[in-house]
Amino acid sequence: MRAGLVTLALAVPLVLMACGPASSDDGGGDGDAGGPAGTPVGPGEVFTLAPGGSARLADGALTVTFKDVAGDSRCPTGAQCIWEGDATVAVSVAEGGGAPAAHELHTTLQPGEVAVGGYTLRLVALNPYPEQGDPIGAGDYRADFTLTPN
Repeated sequence: MRAGLVTLALAVPLVLMACGPASSDDGGGDGDAGGPAGTPVGPGEVFTLAPGGSARLADGALTVTFKDVAGDSRCPTGAQCIWEGDATVAVSVAEGGGAPAAHELHTTLQPGEVAVGGYTLRLVALNPYPEQGDPIGAGDYRADFTLTPN
């Protein structure tokens, strides 16, 4: 009986590790584009970034980095608000190997998009949406973007 319990105690952690999420070396995690050089994306493709994550056009023409959420005043679910609110997403965009330029994109107000290097970078969505009494941690945000040719 004792040998069976020891075997079970050793087997359970192994089974749990085997069933856990797979790790990857791309730095993205959770399906988010990221990594040191940025995950390649195609024009018009929706891509998701976590704060600090980067994505680059497959041809290397542009690299987008989601810096952080500079402000989030969106009306939380479960609350009554007089307006829907707005969130501000800070990004940097580098053309080719050039220095990055800072931009702010908004969920409700303007600008929700910016023209850079022959493309339009558009903020498609910011998640999660706030819930009343449940603050969002800075690292929990995920922003969806597109890069479309002008």
